[in-house]
Amino acid sequence: MIEKIKSAKVSKFLAIGGVCGILHLGILYGLTSMLEVNYLISTIVAILVVNFVSFYLNKIYTFRTKKKLFWRELWKFYSVMASSHFINIVGVFILVDIVRIGYLLANIFCTAILTPLNYFFHHRWSFKKKNKKMRSK
Repeated sequence: MIEKIKSAKVSKFLAIGGVCGILHLGILYGLTSMLEVNYLISTIVAILVVNFVSFYLNKIYTFRTKKKLFWRELWKFYSVMASSHFINIVGVFILVDIVRIGYLLANIFCTAILTPLNYFFHHRWSFKKKNKKMRSK
């Protein structure tokens, strides 16, 4: 039963990640290709917009945590995502400016690499529910 719950959480996390990934790429494409904003600036804007959507959907749908934990979880979520996005931006820069891969493909590649790490840290830290045995101490 525990494996089913974990599998459901991973599936929900990936589904939300897919929706947010499409939103991210849409914003990125719109800003970079249509409005001619530098791809790194477009990446940062897309990250800022999509992060809150991702946090909210994962809070209520994937991890189902209490409303009163909102600010604590938001801080942890953004800490994890700030680290992840820093790595993403560096990776995209390397892939686009050094390896000469297109900016959309570079973003997809970096996101795919970072997704398992993001899930691990959100599951174990950002949205971690307190152990009942620890509360009694």
